[in-house]
Amino acid sequence: MPNPATALSPTRPPTGAPAPARPSGRCGWGWRLWRPLALGLAGVWASACSPALDWRAVQPAGTPLTVWLPCKADQGAREVPLAGPAAPPVTLQMAGCRAAGRTFSVAVVALPTAGAAGAEVAPRWIDVWQRAHWAALGVQAEDGGPPPAWQAVPCIAPGATVAHCWRGSGRDGDGQALPAELHWASDGRWLVQLAVLGPALDAQAHELFFAGLRWR
Repeated sequence: MPNPATALSPTRPPTGAPAPARPSGRCGWGWRLWRPLALGLAGVWASACSPALDWRAVQPAGTPLTVWLPCKADQGAREVPLAGPAAPPVTLQMAGCRAAGRTFSVAVVALPTAGAAGAEVAPRWIDVWQRAHWAALGVQAEDGGPPPAWQAVPCIAPGATVAHCWRGSGRDGDGQALPAELHWASDGRWLVQLAVLGPALDAQAHELFFAGLRWR
């Protein structure tokens, strides 16, 4: 298993992945503290630099998972109240970067118990998380459903036992329209969010990012 401290090293994308483009420079992505429930990444822009897509495997720190990101990622952790205001916060491990006019992010949290019990917890945590992310994007969920104009899209993470996936538009920090695609997936042990904020991806890049998750 790769060492989390060195997991940002570029590796070769799998067969059929988009050919990496070598940008002339690299751009970091600084983390800012979120409000307790603002689990989305709307407004977290540290740089206007947008290199071309340059895919590499990334292992979020402290997890056995591997995902594909198209730029050099920064990582961080945050205590969040996914289990509810009366329960202790849980640790969310995050990795993200900005490339080609989009922000790509992955966030991972361990479920409190594995197996069937974890599968029961995952939908409740997803509900809290997605409502918080929509609020961070400046849109409000309707009772029992997504915000207006948000549509369910196919969930393609392999091995997921629970998954919720959405596409729609919110607002950035300047009030401008911000397209977004948000996928949540769980295998009963871990709960993962994969998010792209910005223009829609082409088919190959979309599949590599959203279907490239490996649980191990």
